[in-house]
Amino acid sequence: MVELRFIAALLLTLSATVRGQSEPVINMLVDRDSIGVGELLTVQLISDEPLAGGQRWQWPEFSPGDTLTQGWEIISVTGPDSSASTALEAGLRRVQNIAVMAWDTGALVLGPFALVDSGKVAAQTARTTVEVGLVPLEDNPAPKPMQGFKAYQFTWWERLQSALPWVFGVIVSALLGLWLYKKWRSREAKEMQETPPSTPEIPAHVTALALLRQLEQDQPWTQGQGKEAQAVLSEAVRVHLQGSFGVKALERTTDELAQTLRSAPIQGMAQEESDWMIALLQRSDLVKFAKQDMDGDAHLRVVQESIEWITRTIPSPDPAAQVESGKPPSSPQQGHA
Repeated sequence: MVELRFIAALLLTLSATVRGQSEPVINMLVDRDSIGVGELLTVQLISDEPLAGGQRWQWPEFSPGDTLTQGWEIISVTGPDSSASTALEAGLRRVQNIAVMAWDTGALVLGPFALVDSGKVAAQTARTTVEVGLVPLEDNPAPKPMQGFKAYQFTWWERLQSALPWVFGVIVSALLGLWLYKKWRSREAKEMQETPPSTPEIPAHVTALALLRQLEQDQPWTQGQGKEAQAVLSEAVRVHLQGSFGVKALERTTDELAQTLRSAPIQGMAQEESDWMIALLQRSDLVKFAKQDMDGDAHLRVVQESIEWITRTIPSPDPAAQVESGKPPSSPQQGHA
């Protein structure tokens, strides 16, 4: 049956060539006229399209998963492949293969499929009827035994042998982990032994006194560096205040520091000492920022008074005793403008 269909299509093509065909033609061929449910059927579309009249041919569009009439499901689509028409003097031949499948039984119709020119049907295929039946079962439809399967009976010794590699693997992993752990602990102990003893932290009042005594020795104000000298003095006082009493003085302005101390007095320091320190910092700010000048004796006197203030306010183990022993200081003496 299939051979007859191909022979018929060939004869149609040859006859059209002989007669000088000029009209478009589209034909449909199927590889067989009966299939089973769920079997693939190959449909081939062949067209000859003249190109001399300025036509705009539109080939039918197919996509896998789409459904045709009477429940045909498109499984795959190839092409269409184009070549010169053998039936037309100036024409195009297109060939496309479509694999379809049916899930219902009976005589199902395929087609027609149309070749369109500028929105109008110019040619279409003939309808083809395909008989869809159930796939015949085997003479003995009973389930067959599994191919290549062989039943084994395992003894306890065989089971132990099959488990030995896993047991050895676990033991080796545990021993390796224990060795790595001991090596890491020994390295940690070695690093602790090789670490040099840390240098004890220098108390804040020692650092502050060193800055002030260096300032007392160098006397930079004699070289016109009074502003720089007051900056070092202010830093020394703030270092002592922050390191010895825990007051954040280095990052605060004098006004912020004064406001903080008014709301929360310094524990371990007499109020008179705190007031004296604020007055000292305010005087230092006038020299640093307001360009107010001080004579050399005033600079030296303020430095010495700051040394005495730090010495008086060094924290003791008993803060209450320090407050009781503190002597009211004199106000920082003003320099001459």
